[in-house]
Amino acid sequence: MNIPNSLTLLRLFLVPLVTIAIIYREFELTLALFLVAALSDLLDGLFARLLDQCTLLGLYLDPAADKMLTLSCYLSLAFIGLVPAWLAVVVFFKDLFMILGAAIIFFCGWELKVEPSRWGKHTTFLQLITVAAVLLIVVTGWSGSWISWLFYLTGLLTIFSGGHYIFQRLRTLPEQPQLPA
Repeated sequence: MNIPNSLTLLRLFLVPLVTIAIIYREFELTLALFLVAALSDLLDGLFARLLDQCTLLGLYLDPAADKMLTLSCYLSLAFIGLVPAWLAVVVFFKDLFMILGAAIIFFCGWELKVEPSRWGKHTTFLQLITVAAVLLIVVTGWSGSWISWLFYLTGLLTIFSGGHYIFQRLRTLPEQPQLPA
């Protein structure tokens, strides 16, 4: 197991702990665990490139870990009322549509390309920043009067990047389905 994949696995293992800490309103612990998970996301990609340790496992595992972290945070934060439910729904369905699309492509026998787009990377970054901002506001007691703007921006970028990815991928599919012989 190389360093980048180990960091991705760490992020995956932190997801249930972050979720439990949110549900039990242990926000200082949540913030610490979340920051470690978010840092692991930054470092796994950096190390994969610097150490030339990009693997097929990492190609699939990294976006799965990102989706699990963002989905669990948005759903659990919405559950306890710290993130608007509509934003959690947007994040959830964007990822669900992408997973369903990948499954359809795979089962149709077409080539499944896991290529994160620039917009997808920006979206994941903004989603993580939004979670961190919510947790910092709760932990520090800072004024959160501006946070609704961050929610709207995150929602809009999530919708845009999901649509962009889907339409870009649809353009690369063959026009005729590959039927089993």
